[in-house]
Amino acid sequence: MGKGNDFYYLTASSRDYGFTEGTRSTAKIALASIGKSIVYARSAEEEINGYRQAFFSVPLFKTVHDYYDGRTLPQITYLKNTLITEFNIDEEFHDDFYKVYQANLNFLSRLEETTQNKSSRVERVEISTSKEHSADAFILGEPEEKTTLVAFVAMPFSEKTEEYPESFFDEVLTQLITPAAIQAGFKAETAKKKGSDVIQSTIINDLSKADLVIVDLTEHNPNVLFELGWRMALDKPISLIRALGTKLIFDVDHILRVYDYNPRLWMSSLEQDIPALADHIKASWDNRDSDKSYAKILTDK
Repeated sequence: MGKGNDFYYLTASSRDYGFTEGTRSTAKIALASIGKSIVYARSAEEEINGYRQAFFSVPLFKTVHDYYDGRTLPQITYLKNTLITEFNIDEEFHDDFYKVYQANLNFLSRLEETTQNKSSRVERVEISTSKEHSADAFILGEPEEKTTLVAFVAMPFSEKTEEYPESFFDEVLTQLITPAAIQAGFKAETAKKKGSDVIQSTIINDLSKADLVIVDLTEHNPNVLFELGWRMALDKPISLIRALGTKLIFDVDHILRVYDYNPRLWMSSLEQDIPALADHIKASWDNRDSDKSYAKILTDK
């Protein structure tokens, strides 16, 4: 068997993923336990779990996945600063890392989609006072020019109705809100999914400390409405958005300005929505002192 550079990288990668033991420099290359669980898998679920275990065998993949709590990564344009500050990845490797990481997740997703047993328990890997983000929050992206301004995003973590497809809100977050917030000059942050069914004290702190909170009213999610109420009570800047077609909330929509985005999230609609939403976010911030806030209206100040 040949032992050129391609063979070296192939065997080294196979070893790093935990598929095999040994490299071109050893007398023998043999299947490791993860490799055996895939090659001799007794079910589709066992095969997928093997590949998933291999993915997490790469320390950097696991670190990034855990940091974003299984969310789809932001676009590489908005991820570069975070790759440096959070993961210490040299800029020359950013594009390669992003390409390989996403390719791995896409591979796992395709495997899961072809699995026939929908009742399996395979955990899905999804294709995210000091103003430092808490352990329960993460940076979605930030402008190339350093900024101290933080926009915290309060939105649903999952879809509760059949009106929107699975991962819809992840796409809204990464493809629309993040680039718009960055374009408006903010570092974009949000809460991690884990434990999101309970309003954590860390989330309350993030809501309180952020310069601006972007609130997505789509589906009238109870947690999101609670977070909106908390921020309103603090009388701090808020930028409200919702998917076009969302029913009105009388006490909110008739007093505060809301931006309606196109829920189809087509490239053509994003090209219009991103700059328009950026303007809406920036206006919410620029008018933070001149606008008659909800709290001021209620207290007649």
